[in-house]
Amino acid sequence: MDVNFFSKACDVLLEVEINESGALRFENEYLEITGVAPRIGIGYQYQSNKWGREFRVYFNADLDIIDELVDKDVHVESGDRPYRSSRTYRINNRDFFWSLVNSGYRLGEN
Repeated sequence: MDVNFFSKACDVLLEVEINESGALRFENEYLEITGVAPRIGIGYQYQSNKWGREFRVYFNADLDIIDELVDKDVHVESGDRPYRSSRTYRINNRDFFWSLVNSGYRLGEN
């Protein structure tokens, strides 16, 4: 997925929550793409109550970026619970997350 338009977003944070039993697969894939092993605590955490993996992207942006995301069928959440009171939008989308990682974004703040 082309994510070049997303470079205008600000305060971007990538986060993964995963059950420890499925962590190795994620860690290997992330290492293969980035050359860096993910570390617990920097946008990455184990959650024993998760069945699968949650890939989240938090950010601030103008409406043009939101429109681009909608055009690409990427659901954008906003509302009463911004992340740490500083990010208005959230995306829960594995494909979009990996597209960002492949474009140079990393876990944690970007």
